[in-house]
Amino acid sequence: MLMTLKKSVIAVCFAFIALCTQAATLDEQLDLAESYDKQAIQYFQQRQFQKALPMAREAFIIRAEILGKHPYTLASLNNLAAIYQKLGRFEKALPLLETGYAVMKELAGEKHEKTLMVLGNLAVIYRELGRLDEALPLFETRYRLTKEVLGEKHPETLKSLNNLGVVYMALDRLSDALPLLEKTYRLTRAVLDEKHPDALRSLNNLARIYQMLGRLKEALPLFKKAFALKKERLGEKHPSTLKSLNNLAGIYRDLGRLKAALPLYEKGYGLSKVLLGEKHSDTLTSLHNLAGIYKYLGRLNEALPLFEKSYLLTQDVFEEKHPDTLSSLNGLALIYQALGRLDEALPLLEKNYQLSKALLGEKHTTTVSNLNNLALCYQDLGRFDDALPLLEKSYRLSKAVLGEKHPETLISLHNLTVVHTQLGRVDDFIQTLSEKSYRLNREVLGEKHPETLTSLGNLALFYQDVGRLKKALPFSKKSYRLSKAVLGEKHPQTLISLNNLALNYQQLGRLDDALPLAEKAYRLNQDILGDKHPETLISLRNLAVNYALQNEIQKSVQHFEKFKVGVESLRRGDLSAENRQALFQQWVEGYFELSYLYIKRTRPFDAFRLAEMSKARTLLESLTHKRAAQHSGLSAEEQAQLQDYEARLALFNNRIAKALDEKRYDEKMRLETEKNQVVSQFNQFHSALMAKYPKYAQLSEVKIVEAKAGAQYLPTDAVLISYFVNGNNVLAFTLQSDGQLTAHNLGQISALTDDVADYRRQLSLFGAVKGEQVVLEKDSEPVKGRQIDLSDKPQKDRLTLSSELGMQLLAPLKEIIGDKPRWIISPDGPLALIPFETLRFVGEEAPVIAEHDISYVQSLSVLKLLQERGKAYQDITNRGTLLAMGAPLYHAPPAVTQPPSQVDFNIARHLVLRDSAPEAYARAFRQLNLPWKNLPGAKKELERLEKLFFFKTHRLRIYKEAEATEANLQRLNQFGILAKYRYLLFSAHGYLSTDVPALSAIVLGQVDNPAGIDGYVTAGEWPGYDLKSDLMVLSACETGVGKVVSGEGVMGLPYAFYVAGNKNTLLTLWAVSDEVTAEFIVSFFKKLKAGQGQIEALTATKREFINKGGPYNNPVYWAAFLLYGV
Repeated sequence: MLMTLKKSVIAVCFAFIALCTQAATLDEQLDLAESYDKQAIQYFQQRQFQKALPMAREAFIIRAEILGKHPYTLASLNNLAAIYQKLGRFEKALPLLETGYAVMKELAGEKHEKTLMVLGNLAVIYRELGRLDEALPLFETRYRLTKEVLGEKHPETLKSLNNLGVVYMALDRLSDALPLLEKTYRLTRAVLDEKHPDALRSLNNLARIYQMLGRLKEALPLFKKAFALKKERLGEKHPSTLKSLNNLAGIYRDLGRLKAALPLYEKGYGLSKVLLGEKHSDTLTSLHNLAGIYKYLGRLNEALPLFEKSYLLTQDVFEEKHPDTLSSLNGLALIYQALGRLDEALPLLEKNYQLSKALLGEKHTTTVSNLNNLALCYQDLGRFDDALPLLEKSYRLSKAVLGEKHPETLISLHNLTVVHTQLGRVDDFIQTLSEKSYRLNREVLGEKHPETLTSLGNLALFYQDVGRLKKALPFSKKSYRLSKAVLGEKHPQTLISLNNLALNYQQLGRLDDALPLAEKAYRLNQDILGDKHPETLISLRNLAVNYALQNEIQKSVQHFEKFKVGVESLRRGDLSAENRQALFQQWVEGYFELSYLYIKRTRPFDAFRLAEMSKARTLLESLTHKRAAQHSGLSAEEQAQLQDYEARLALFNNRIAKALDEKRYDEKMRLETEKNQVVSQFNQFHSALMAKYPKYAQLSEVKIVEAKAGAQYLPTDAVLISYFVNGNNVLAFTLQSDGQLTAHNLGQISALTDDVADYRRQLSLFGAVKGEQVVLEKDSEPVKGRQIDLSDKPQKDRLTLSSELGMQLLAPLKEIIGDKPRWIISPDGPLALIPFETLRFVGEEAPVIAEHDISYVQSLSVLKLLQERGKAYQDITNRGTLLAMGAPLYHAPPAVTQPPSQVDFNIARHLVLRDSAPEAYARAFRQLNLPWKNLPGAKKELERLEKLFFFKTHRLRIYKEAEATEANLQRLNQFGILAKYRYLLFSAHGYLSTDVPALSAIVLGQVDNPAGIDGYVTAGEWPGYDLKSDLMVLSACETGVGKVVSGEGVMGLPYAFYVAGNKNTLLTLWAVSDEVTAEFIVSFFKKLKAGQGQIEALTATKREFINKGGPYNNPVYWAAFLLYGV
């Protein structure tokens, strides 16, 4: 009777059936099997597993064919599985042992010695395959039964106890593992002898648990002893000895004794590769560890090919979710990160975290470590706000699972203090954390451990950041001295310490001490890491600043120009737009410094180009790619594919923004991982199109417009006024249509950011400021959006701020701009949040709107593209005049005059945390009791516009009240109707989220929305729409406000509309009265209908309000409206 086998085993049997039929009798076949079996055992004992494999396989096939479920067959099966196991081919061993265990239990019973042996082997295979949850109950069962049958001190019982402790270690149940492994070693040594292989194995595992618990000094002598005894008892080349060699190297590494670890790792990998083969699991572990020590030693270029090989081979041997595969994936990601290849590191780190979380659980130390690594990548990308909650979680979990003084916890604490500092949080609490991090590292790891040195260096940097430069200096000196002694002069960490020491001297004004150190730091970084590595660029910028302070301007400029080339290279990585924005934000200050030096050297055109390169970069890229897609001869299918990618990314951005807003960080990370996979697919498709269509490649190239070339895009009566802001320092440029360019250093304007915020706030108040009293007008009238907080008293009155800002920002340019009737302003930083129309020249009562037409644009390069977009839209046939949507039906909450309470916010957050469906967000918004009152003025506005554009020639569409819904808007987009209208208007509430710009939204109908529709058309969703409008009018509050991002400008709705395809946008800076807004918009459209240009019509409407007198000339009613475009 044949043995019942799994399909994989049956396949093996049939492959060798011919061998069996060659023998004349059954006895001869069985004798042949016995001969094969003996040869296999002989080869196995000689550790010649490849030679043993065919012998064992043939013995098993013959016995299975003839004897079926016989003890001899099971013995052959077990031998074959053992050989596969020794060869690291666990997937081959698994079905054999599963079958063997089932048959053995059937034949001999659960408690038979042989059954228990097979059960133990099966459990080990599950463990080796990373299937720990399946391995654990088998190990527990084997220990319980072995103890019952053989007694507590029997060698097999002790093996079972040891294996149970090991699987607890693998599952991160360290407190459960420790007493078992201590007991195992104590009993095994007593029962068997100290040098017995089982005693040595338990000694090694006891050392490992101490290592995992951070008790490194206790682990070291045990690892040393285990290696010495194994080498003596088993020989230097025994696999168990090699494991101990690898473990000894590992403890040296953890103790920071890197030079002692390296030769052990090199020797271990060399021997393992020869004895076990390149793909054996032990060899792969040795390879991964060797790559790791090269990385620790700063030998990154040697580490990279080893990490790549490790991941390639591990992925080939194990499945994707195996712990060893995840470890190799993590190593590859970290070496990419160390090399500054962040675009390659990020998707691997995201993938690794998600897989380890799914496989091992959120609280497993490997998962926590991977979370920490992902956060560090966010830090390197400049996404400090995103990194912070991850590092807080990493520290909290590590502290809870491993304890406050565990090395992994100390790493998390250190990283947490760094990100707080990067976010500008340098209060006493963060100082305490920084000092605690250094103190604990020194106490636990010793003064010269690499992690202690890193903590010491960052404590010195913290003191520098808070201006305690003299206190920082001895720490900076010590950090460099010890790093140089421990790690070597050329180690990346030593170079960071050297650069920081130079910076410390520089800030102290000791320039002669700083300069040689800065020069050395840059030279070594360049040699070790390459020209374009982020650390090289940091040292290069510091050196350039040092030259400037020493008045060696030409040298400074040359180094800043190299810096710019390096930063531009970083920006070209395959990152999402959001990651490119965050990355560039870290470097834009260097662009400002170079622009300033160009002005100082009378190179205004170069200075202007730097300013252009620092504005709206990702917007410019989006506009360029949109143009390329529309004018490169792509097929309809290819254009549809691009639009599909845009829509998918827009959807991801919206979902990510909502997850961030509600602090659902795990979901946000999952969505980011999925989004970046789509970004990668899009980049591949984009590259394929560029290779296929030369014109697409040509049009896809983002070009910064030079001043001379860009002057032709300016009207003859206009002047471009471009600001470049860094903190409170301001540069300004003027460009005229004849190519005349001037550059001005406006110097440091004290309290600029605060004054701008205060000025916008005062302009937005519904009344005039009289002393310290705010007199509100039309208090009960509905307002589009949220009410302004009136609790803070202004430091300066509105007129004073108007004159001061005018004196600081406009007066230095008056000779050039004073007689120009039209100003095109390209603001920067906080200046994007004020209406320049309201500013005054010194000595003049009227604001500049009285004499000048003013519009806004992100940059000259954007202006050029928008003009080209406008010309292309003129060729659209059968174009409608106006599509308007507004006066939606809102839920009517009780009237409130104060912000929602914390209880409201908590309930809203719970609603979203509990339910990820889109309608949950609408319920959350309603819980916040935001004042979404119905807007009767908006209804009148639409009715008057309907009458104004009544004639058929205008092709008018009006959607109001029950028709003003997101569902209708989606339908209009789906059928291409939105793209057929010249003017689009939304008269509704606006929702502003400065913290999460992608959540800023136009709020449409909130009544009877279908599932999946929440009525909030967010900035994250708009890029998924297809617009071809000349003008988008947002008759809603604060649609021009958003998060100001260095190198980009205001993020939020305006950015989203441009990406969607709109040309010009009329938006608002604050909440405006419903009735007055209606009157303003209708008057504006009357002028458009009469043939006036958009800018002229807007200026005329504002002057009309000013000239009416009474409350209408208050800027609150007319100054909120800004036109961005051409």
